[in-house]
Amino acid sequence: MEHEIKNAIGLGNPELVIESKPKPEPEPKPKPTVTIYDFSALLSKYEPPKK
Repeated sequence: MEHEIKNAIGLGNPELVIESKPKPEPEPKPKPTVTIYDFSALLSKYEPPKK
């Protein structure tokens, strides 16, 4: 009887996969704002010396 009940609700089916609850996605971190002046300073700082 128990086997028939499991088959009736689908628990006896080996192809049936019980899905877990979806995990809540973490809040996206705000991206740092880079201005053109910051970018220029970085380029000049790491630019190889000219020969």
